[in-house]
Amino acid sequence: MSSKAKQKPKQGKKGKVQVKERGIWVQLLLIFMAVHGIFASYFYYTVRTQEPYLDRPMILTLMVIHSLANVVSAVGIWYWKKWALYVYAGSTILALVVGLLTVGVWSVFYFMLPLAIVGWVLRDKWSYFT
Repeated sequence: MSSKAKQKPKQGKKGKVQVKERGIWVQLLLIFMAVHGIFASYFYYTVRTQEPYLDRPMILTLMVIHSLANVVSAVGIWYWKKWALYVYAGSTILALVVGLLTVGVWSVFYFMLPLAIVGWVLRDKWSYFT
């Protein structure tokens, strides 16, 4: 089994064929993003009665939207769609705002770290996105 998943070659700029390869780290990251989004939605729903700051319907709704947006963006990034990066960045900013309103300043590290990791892993693959 190859460590890199390949997609069909596409015509790049100036007529050159561009082979899009997803390395093992990108694959693992996208699988983790999707699984984390699914479990986070369930977590927010079940914990809402135990934590008073999550018991507000608006907070719960925004955090479930954030989690589901992460799943959608993981699938979009898998197919090299640029909109998926914007959805992921937007959902991270949404979660950061909700975190600042509920948890406090510590949420900045918790919610910005995944965005930084995704940016670092995909830094050399920006040209793959359409």
